[in-house]
Amino acid sequence: MRILVLGAGAVGGFLAGVFHEKGHDVSVLARGPHLAAIKSGGLRVRNPDGHVITCAVTATDTPGDLGPQDLILTTLKAPALAGVLTSCAHLLRRGTPVITAMNGVFWWYGTGFSAGGQTPDCTRLDPDGTLANLVPADQAVGMVIHSTNQVLEPGLIQNRSARNRFVIGAATPAGADQIRAMLPSLQTPSARFELEYDLRRPMWHKLLRNLSTAPASVLTGGMAYEVLNDPDTKPVARALFLEGAAVAQAHGFDGLSDDVDKVFAPGAGAHQKPSMSQDVDLGRPMEIDTLLRIVQDFGRQAGVPTPTLDVVIGLVILRARLAGGYPQASP
Repeated sequence: MRILVLGAGAVGGFLAGVFHEKGHDVSVLARGPHLAAIKSGGLRVRNPDGHVITCAVTATDTPGDLGPQDLILTTLKAPALAGVLTSCAHLLRRGTPVITAMNGVFWWYGTGFSAGGQTPDCTRLDPDGTLANLVPADQAVGMVIHSTNQVLEPGLIQNRSARNRFVIGAATPAGADQIRAMLPSLQTPSARFELEYDLRRPMWHKLLRNLSTAPASVLTGGMAYEVLNDPDTKPVARALFLEGAAVAQAHGFDGLSDDVDKVFAPGAGAHQKPSMSQDVDLGRPMEIDTLLRIVQDFGRQAGVPTPTLDVVIGLVILRARLAGGYPQASP
């Protein structure tokens, strides 16, 4: 298959290596020194045991120049998604599945979905309808990532997970059938792809963990481990988790709050900052709308109070605006 990976950073670079390992014709979107390194020396992926695989992939910063693709996977952050997909518009007109792998709520969340008899208002995820116009519902696919990766230097990706699992779900049954047919050609011993009938539950499962650590890390600079184990910050993080779980339950995804003691067990949490906190450090656009504000929206629509989230969001947004990572308020 011809596969295009939009965003060859940590996760995207690892997946590009997985697809190359299976013998697919892989192209990647990259920028700056990372692009130059891949062009000159290939995309290198280091496994947890230290073994490095060099992948001869096509690297470009103008994906619109590429020919037809059988599968497009994007690991781009939400603020960049519409712009990059617009540049690939001609590649999206032939039924090519588009797998969106990112933190937070995927833009097609409300497609064919009812919560308490009503379709959730997901306008914040695609305000002007650009994504819906570019990617027909039968081509819209999401992915929840369980894999730890890092860009060590331009062109070199470090995979740190002994078991890499990628859960995939489609917006429509037709889209699920198309992806199901592709899955056998993607599986490798180092990466397992699983098709989920309704991706929303695993999405919420991971989102609650980000919801509990990312805001406090943005505001304090602490790692996820520090947020979850500091005696004064832990109650705030726990409250955010439980408020998110209550919103998820209003959408029919119950039982997620049962994980709270495991998530907040002593010593839990990664010894690194969540991606949102890394973004604010670098002044990059932040996924506040898809990780935080949409949960607040869903809570208000369902009549579920989110008092801790309501307070924290305002502080996170100001922190992001001061760092240049979120739009300024209208006068």
